[in-house]
Amino acid sequence: MDIRKIIFIIFIALAVGYFFYEAGGVLFAPKLEITEPKNGVLFKTTRVQISGRSEPKTTVWVAGREFITDEKGFFQGEISLDPGYNELGIKVKNRFGKETRKMLQLVVE
Repeated sequence: MDIRKIIFIIFIALAVGYFFYEAGGVLFAPKLEITEPKNGVLFKTTRVQISGRSEPKTTVWVAGREFITDEKGFFQGEISLDPGYNELGIKVKNRFGKETRKMLQLVVE
C-alpha cells in the first residue's frame, strides 16, 4: 500500500471521528453525575447541599430549582427537603432537546 492511500485513510478516520465528536450533542443525551448527596442518605436537617457534574453551560433542574453548570460542567447549591421521605427528580437537557433524568431518595429525621 502506498503512502498516499495510508494518509487518505487516516484523514477519513479523523474526519469521521471529529464528526461524531461534534454531533454528540445531537445524537446522545447529556451526562449527569450527582456527587452529593448520595442516594438513600439520612439527614438531620432539611437544608441539603447538592452538587454534581454535567455538560458545561447547561441548566440542571433539581426538584424544580435551576442550577447552571460552570465552564467545566460543575454545579452546586442548596435545596430544602421535607421531614420524612423525599424523592428528588433531577434533570438536565441539552440545547438539542436530549435529556437525562435521575432520581434521588433521601430521608430527613
